[in-house]
Amino acid sequence: MSLFSPTPVLSIVVPHGGREDEFEASLVSVLENRPPRSEVLVCHDGSYADPFQLGDEVRFVETSRGDLPSQVLAAAEVAQGRLLHVLADGNLASEGWTDAIFDCFEDEAVGSVAPAILAPCQTKTATIGWTQGASSLCAPVAAHKRQPSRHDRAAVVGSYLSASFWRTDLLRAVAEVPHAGDAHVAAVAWTILAHACGFHCHSELTSQVVARAEGFDSAIKAGTARHLQSIATVADNQSAIRSGLVCLLANLHRPSRWSEGEGHFAIERYATPEGVVGTPSKATVEKGKRPIAAILKYLTQVHDHIREAFPPGTTPDPAKVTLRDPKDVEPFCREPMSPGWKSVHELPKIGIWDKA
Repeated sequence: MSLFSPTPVLSIVVPHGGREDEFEASLVSVLENRPPRSEVLVCHDGSYADPFQLGDEVRFVETSRGDLPSQVLAAAEVAQGRLLHVLADGNLASEGWTDAIFDCFEDEAVGSVAPAILAPCQTKTATIGWTQGASSLCAPVAAHKRQPSRHDRAAVVGSYLSASFWRTDLLRAVAEVPHAGDAHVAAVAWTILAHACGFHCHSELTSQVVARAEGFDSAIKAGTARHLQSIATVADNQSAIRSGLVCLLANLHRPSRWSEGEGHFAIERYATPEGVVGTPSKATVEKGKRPIAAILKYLTQVHDHIREAFPPGTTPDPAKVTLRDPKDVEPFCREPMSPGWKSVHELPKIGIWDKA
């Protein structure tokens, strides 16, 4: 029997970075503590042959590149959950590590969540996220502390990509942002752009991930530091590139106005009689369930509101629905086919339509 949840809320991504021992440790910890209503995605560059026959428990996503940011973005493209969790580099999931995450994302201003990454001994914290200042680039917060303080949590700017939670839509929106194949560069670039659009990273201490046996690696390479410095320059409004990059996220969660879409698209029942709008190869029944349910719920609410405002058998006060003289409208408000009734199609044209 397949273990796929029919309506996953959380997509857990375990990338295969080339080191079998780290990958298997992360994947086993996820499967042993897998939360309900979740799916597990394993990203690889084609080199992983699934020796343990896990096809019924995970979905495999083959990518053209093996770096962590590219694999995460590839997973976000096919993820069914509205939230996406990355667990890589041998970091281990613990029991109930996702329980508090869903409440965190109830705040629409939260774009990502940084879990507490514990040291292998599990008595001290490796980090609860990263911060950035004049003298520090992607520096770990609360490293080697037994109990992070409220000040430490407030200092968190973002989460390390190898152990992080994101809104799936946010990751899809930043897919075109250059990341140089570096996890630190991607985490900082995506976080700064999200901040510029009103999202912030939340530090959640009750969500705990255990670092690999060698400890959590937060070291910054020389080349990575140069990239991070460039990103910081853009974020400080010292580059015209910033405005262009922010546009990638500017309309996230903001529906287009009617005037921006009217007349720009074909009528679906004629243009796509097979019923698939978009890319058919990416269409699944599961993807359609949530939006269809939301549409039906909204239509039901509209129906109920109309019936509440205008009960069956009654007509609204003409003064509230038209600018015409109530005396002129009176015949059109009578019961259909009754003496003196007129159809609305007999209303005389007025305004710009009156050519008299």
